[in-house]
Amino acid sequence: MSRSGSSYSTPRLCVVGHPNRGKSSIVSTLTENDSVRISPASGTTRRADRFEFSLDGRVLLTLIDTPGFQRARQVQAWLEREPVSPGARPDRVRAFLAEPGHAERFPDEVALLRPIMEGAGILYVVDGAQAPSPMDEAEMEILRWTGQPRLAVINPMAPQSQTESWQRTLGQFFQWVRVFNPLTATLPARQALLRAMGELTPEWSAPIKGLIQGLAARDQQRLTNVSDALAAYWAEQLLERQAVQVPGAIGRQRAEGQLRRALDERETDFFRHLREAWGHRTSELERDSGWELDADQLMNTETWYLWGLKQRDLLWVSGSAGAATGLAVDAGLGGASLLTGAISGGVIGSVGGWLASRELPGKRLGWLPLARQKQVMGPVKHPNFPLVVMARALTFTRQLWLKPHAERSAVVLRSEAGTWPREEQVQLLGWAKRLQQGRWQAKHQDALVRWVEHQLRVSLDEAFSREEKTSWV
Repeated sequence: MSRSGSSYSTPRLCVVGHPNRGKSSIVSTLTENDSVRISPASGTTRRADRFEFSLDGRVLLTLIDTPGFQRARQVQAWLEREPVSPGARPDRVRAFLAEPGHAERFPDEVALLRPIMEGAGILYVVDGAQAPSPMDEAEMEILRWTGQPRLAVINPMAPQSQTESWQRTLGQFFQWVRVFNPLTATLPARQALLRAMGELTPEWSAPIKGLIQGLAARDQQRLTNVSDALAAYWAEQLLERQAVQVPGAIGRQRAEGQLRRALDERETDFFRHLREAWGHRTSELERDSGWELDADQLMNTETWYLWGLKQRDLLWVSGSAGAATGLAVDAGLGGASLLTGAISGGVIGSVGGWLASRELPGKRLGWLPLARQKQVMGPVKHPNFPLVVMARALTFTRQLWLKPHAERSAVVLRSEAGTWPREEQVQLLGWAKRLQQGRWQAKHQDALVRWVEHQLRVSLDEAFSREEKTSWV
């Protein structure tokens, strides 16, 4: 039981401090809740709001986002007006809350102290870029008078740091002091802060340990689920096609636009699904461009170099993937398009011929092939395309996974397939060929899922390893 008689079975802490120190950002990141209001303007939080973090339907942590101190020195002066023994200080704080008129005179202090005196622990937040001030010391002294378990967090809100000064000062008032940036913190930093919470009082040790284990299990299940979903998405993109409804060039242009929109919408839908499943409902996906599918976009622009492979590397990888027929393009397309599958029985016989076909004159026929006398656009068989689809999907999945909920900017795609080992590029193009030739089996899908899971696991482990070096363990 707490000093006020309430249960500690679920850790409950008030996040307190001076205005505009990142309190709401810490609440948002620790509870994985992007509905917490965050603003650089002082005074965004005007009342104490409760936010819970749940796993499998169980509430494992409650944080109370409070207004910042406004009149700390006046409150301290009131508390110290009468001589009080250390053991009686919590009662003196309760007397302050019960004093008529204090709710109107000190609304912010009353709002933040009331849940503390009802049994909540304290998570005190300071700005690591600013040196401690007499006002900060007044706040810390008031919190010490409450007698509740106390943890201090130094939020590095700017490159310049007063961390050492803060650690010396905070150590006099708080049981634990941690550095925590809610705008960059991923799992290792969160786990380190949670461990410190678990040390505040014996009643919290087991619940916090269970929370940390639950996060690890949740992330493993998330990795399994997203690997399966991403592999299915990749296969769907590679098989997408649109019927040419109107004969002639106009019909082909319309179908090309429909294909581009279908690819873009499926990518957006996949990102939206992850965003909603992982609690990033306000996040947006920022792309330099959509699916620009003409030959120049695929082969000769910086955008597609970023995501796929350059021409020389693509020739080597495509050849190694056995692309003699599977990645060839229709001979009739000439230099106008390098995107499409072949007309049945009319393919170029080698990657060398495919590259040479860029120089051949000819009439643009668009994406065929003919199927039951019906023209279709797609599927896109340019050998860069499978790499681009996978690189983009892995990139926004990784970035969304590592994105703290307090960080509200768009997810910007930054990655390239060219960073993968050659054997993995070859493997992916080999799967693309098999898929588009109709030789895809369940064992291939399973292998693709394992490949995706490995890619994500490696990139996430690298990010976590970097953070562990700077986090308290």
